[in-house]
Amino acid sequence: MNESTPIPIALSISTLGRPEGLRATLESLAAQRPAAGGVEFELRAVVANNDPDDPRPAAVATEVVEATGLPIEVRHEPRRGIAPPRNLGLATAIELVGPNGLVGFIDDDEIAPPGWLAELLRVKAAFGAEIVTGPVEPEFEEAPPTWIVDGGFFARARRPTGARLPYAFTNNIVFDASLPARLDRWFDDSFLRIGEDHHFFERLARTGAAIVWADEAPVVERIPPRRANETWIVERFRTVGRCMPMIVRDLRGGPHALAMSTAKAMVWIPLGLSTTVAGLLSGTATRVRGRAWTAYGTGLLEGAWSPGRAGRPRTDDR
Repeated sequence: MNESTPIPIALSISTLGRPEGLRATLESLAAQRPAAGGVEFELRAVVANNDPDDPRPAAVATEVVEATGLPIEVRHEPRRGIAPPRNLGLATAIELVGPNGLVGFIDDDEIAPPGWLAELLRVKAAFGAEIVTGPVEPEFEEAPPTWIVDGGFFARARRPTGARLPYAFTNNIVFDASLPARLDRWFDDSFLRIGEDHHFFERLARTGAAIVWADEAPVVERIPPRRANETWIVERFRTVGRCMPMIVRDLRGGPHALAMSTAKAMVWIPLGLSTTVAGLLSGTATRVRGRAWTAYGTGLLEGAWSPGRAGRPRTDDR
């Protein structure tokens, strides 16, 4: 492919029951433009609908195509979970762009600022990376309790642009379409809702693919009120903890997963309990953080000692 040929890019969006969120995501993709002097691209979207009986995603896609001209491919995946529609969306994206193109993911509750894709491509080229990912910034649909903001419970890690990562997630990412062919399987459906993307991208990194951070390419995640509460936060930490031993078990073996997860749990649980007690005096944010750390440690033990339960959520995180 010569420099004057625009790079074909297909971005996949898995969706279930969020037609208006999907609309906002697609409209934000339609607004993406190459930067002056930057990499030229031809963008299209893939919508992987996880409820074939719901006609709304297809209707939304049709309306966005008519309003913006963004090419959108809609596919239906009847198997519920996170991995099946991700795999369908990825396969479709690769089919559309070919092995020399780029593919990626964004979530159906996220909005990409106009310069988002151009910045991802700039960083990808500047650092010669096969995979480039960026931050996710929360935006609450309703004003959350003060302790949620003060405690930074929805804040995501930030790193300097160009930092090399051992793994990544599907909420803000673009990568070479040729990479998935290196793996014997893609997103593992035994993870159900959390961890399958960490597992996928860490395995790609282990093949030699460079994952690089683009700090000036954020997307905005809309946080609904049902997530901005103590119960959801604590259960989310527990679910994440339950998934971690599963990833380690697959990549480093069962004994390592058992030993490492148990050792970490023996740190997180006492730390969480003591922080919870301290929070009874110092405030809600500290108390919830303590409960979340305790839940994470408990999840690590559950995932390590009850592998059949690993990856199965205790709360609806969609």
